[in-house]
Amino acid sequence: MVRSMSEPAGLNFLDDRSHDAWTSRMTRNLVFECLLEIDPRTYELKPQLAKAFQESADHRTTTFQLRDDVHFSDGSALTSADVIAVLDAVKNDKLPTATIRGDFAELESWKAIDPLTVELQWNNRSPLTLRNLAKLPIYSARQLAGDWADLSAKPIGTGPYAIDSWTRGSSLMLKKTASWWGGTVNLDAIEFRIVKDHTVAGTMFSQGAFDLMTNIQPAQWRAIEPVVPENEIVQKRFSRIRSTDNSYSFIAWNEARPLFRRRAVRVAIEGVYPELLIRDQIDLGLEIPTTCPFFIEGKGCEPSEKRAQLKPEEAKQMLLNDGFVDSDNDGTLEFKGAPARFTFLMPAASVRLGKIAPLMQERLKAIGIDMQIEKVDAATLSSRMAARDFDAVSRVWTEFDAEQDVYANFHSSQRDAGSNFIDFSDAEVDRLLNELRTTWTADQRHALERKLHRRLHDEAPYLIMSARQSLDAASTSVHGLRPSVLWYDLRRVWKTPSTP
Repeated sequence: MVRSMSEPAGLNFLDDRSHDAWTSRMTRNLVFECLLEIDPRTYELKPQLAKAFQESADHRTTTFQLRDDVHFSDGSALTSADVIAVLDAVKNDKLPTATIRGDFAELESWKAIDPLTVELQWNNRSPLTLRNLAKLPIYSARQLAGDWADLSAKPIGTGPYAIDSWTRGSSLMLKKTASWWGGTVNLDAIEFRIVKDHTVAGTMFSQGAFDLMTNIQPAQWRAIEPVVPENEIVQKRFSRIRSTDNSYSFIAWNEARPLFRRRAVRVAIEGVYPELLIRDQIDLGLEIPTTCPFFIEGKGCEPSEKRAQLKPEEAKQMLLNDGFVDSDNDGTLEFKGAPARFTFLMPAASVRLGKIAPLMQERLKAIGIDMQIEKVDAATLSSRMAARDFDAVSRVWTEFDAEQDVYANFHSSQRDAGSNFIDFSDAEVDRLLNELRTTWTADQRHALERKLHRRLHDEAPYLIMSARQSLDAASTSVHGLRPSVLWYDLRRVWKTPSTP
C-alpha cells in the first residue's frame, strides 16, 4: 500500500484538470506508456512503445516505428491510429488539453504512414521535444473518441497494470494485466491509499499501515531520527528515503491585477519574504531555499542568484519611490487611489502554508500591503485557478525529469489557455525561451537557462520559495525502490514477508 497525499481530479493525464503530479505517479509507466521513456537512473531517452525512430538532418521530421507486440488492457492492439488520436486531442483547442498543447506548439503535422509507422513534422523542433513525447500518454483511439468522463475515471493503457477500482476519497487499486509486452512485474496489485491529512497519515505510518509512506512532514521526520526506545519499532520496520525532486514551491502573482503589474510590488514582497525563518522553523532544514525554476541539482540554475533580504523600511521605500502613498495614514499604501490590498488563495489542507501565510501577512503589513488569507478546498482552488479568479496563489510545480522546458509556464503566448496562468509577459523572457528551443548544444542551453533564471528572478513573476525534497519511508519488506526525479519505478519493486 502506497500513501497518496492528494487525489487527482481524474486519471486522464491529457486533461488540464488532471495534469498533476499524483496522476503521473499513479499511472505513468504503470497504466499508460509513451512512445519514448526517460531512464530513471541516467535520464537518457530510450524506446518504449516506439521500438525505433529516425530524424531528418534538420530535425524537422521524426518518424517512429511502433512495436508490433503491444496491446491495451482491453486486448486491442496498439496501432498508429492511437498515436494520431492522442495528438489530435492535444492539438484540438476545443478540448481541455492546453497544458500539454504548449509543449507541442511547434508540431505542424502528424500522420500515419502505415499501421505501425507515424511521421511528425515540426516547424522548429526543440531539443527537449522528444522528452515531452516521453511524458505524453498513449491512450486508445476508441476511448479518446468516447466520453472523456470514462477516460478520466478508468483510462485504458498499455502498461503492466490496469485500473481495477477507484473509490473516491479512499483508494485507487491497480491490478496486474494478464500479459505485458515488457515482461513480468513482481507485484500482483498496487493500492494507493488516499490520506490527505498529514496527522492521520503519520499515525497510520507509525502503526505500520503503509508499505511506502510518502510526504512525511518535517516535524515527524525529525522526531523519528533519534535512536531512542520510542522510535525503535519505526526504525526497525522502515527505511527512510530522502531525495531531491525537480520540484519547487512558489507563490504566483496574478498580473492581470493592477497591483501585481507593478514590478516594485513583486520585488518588495520577495525582499521581505522570511526565507531563513521558514527554512529553520517550519521546514526544519528539509527544504532547500531557491529562486530557480529548474532542477536545483542541474546546470540551469545561476548560483549567484540569491534572494535579497530587505529590511521593512527598505521595501516600503521601494514602493514609495514607485508612486505609492499612504494618503489617509491608515498604514496601507495606495497607488492612484487603489489600496495595496490582495487576497492570498491557499489550500485549506496545507499545514506548511498555514504556517507561512500569517508570517507573510505580518511582514507585508509592515511595508504597507494588506494581505488577506482565503482557504479553500483543493477542487475550488483548481477551478479558481482555471478561471484566473485569484490575486495570489501558492502551488508546487513538479517535473518528472532532470531536464525541463519552461516555455509553457512563462512565454507570453501561453497566457490565454496555457500554463502561464498569471498573465506574465516579458520580451526578454520570450526571447530566451525561443532561443532555448533552437539551441542543441547542452552547455549553451544551460547557459541560456541561467540567463533566464536571472531574468525571471529580476522580474519576480513568482516568489519561488524552495526546492522540494521527498521525505518517504519504505517497509523493510519492500525491495527495489530507487529514488529518482521520475519518482519510484514500481514496476521493478518486490516484497518479501514482513519482519515481525
